[in-house]
Amino acid sequence: MNEHLTRFWPGCDTVFAMNRRSGRSDAIDFIQGLQIRYRARYAKYLEYLRDGTPIKTPENFRRLSSAGDEAIVYEIKVDKYRLYLIRYQLCWYATHGREKPKDSQVPREIRKAQDIFWEWNGDKP
Repeated sequence: MNEHLTRFWPGCDTVFAMNRRSGRSDAIDFIQGLQIRYRARYAKYLEYLRDGTPIKTPENFRRLSSAGDEAIVYEIKVDKYRLYLIRYQLCWYATHGREKPKDSQVPREIRKAQDIFWEWNGDKP
């Protein structure tokens, strides 16, 4: 196992949480800090990603970064909370979460997700 990844499920090689160099995961810390009903909804969405089931509702799931990006940033919405993920090659990498930002702050969340992802993976291609 790579030290920069945390598995959500044993044996799952498609959905991970990214760890920081400190060893902590912003995504795991975010999810664990939520009420159980929100954790359950995020668990269900992450299971969809694990199983290859599309999340079709734009109210719950949306692509944030442009089509030209190799590491694509997505957002899973549950009530007022947002979990940010990177889709890179065949895998999903949860980077961090927060309460819903203002529209003007979304580009900052995209950059933060990319920064967390590339922290271990070197420079952007």
